[in-house]
Amino acid sequence: MDIALKKLDLVQRLLSIWDEAALQRVAKVIEKETPEVGEADDLTEEDIAELDKRRARRLSGESKGYTAEGSIRMLRAAQAKDGSA
Repeated sequence: MDIALKKLDLVQRLLSIWDEAALQRVAKVIEKETPEVGEADDLTEEDIAELDKRRARRLSGESKGYTAEGSIRMLRAAQAKDGSA
C-alpha cells in the first residue's frame, strides 16, 4: 500500500472513532509524530489569499465543499483512473 492510500485508510479509521478517550490517545500519538503547528506552515501570502478567496466563495454558497468521506471517495476514484492505486 503506498503512503497516500495508507493515509486515506488512517483518516477513514479515525473518522470511525467516537470514544473521546480513544481519540485523546490517538491525538497524543499524532502529536508526537508531527511537527508543531507553525513549523510546517510554509504558505506564502499568495497561498493564504487564494485559500481566503476559496473560503469566501464556499461561505457565500458560490461553491460547495465536500465531506471527508466524499473527498476520500473522489481521491480514490482519481487514483484508480490514473492507475496509481
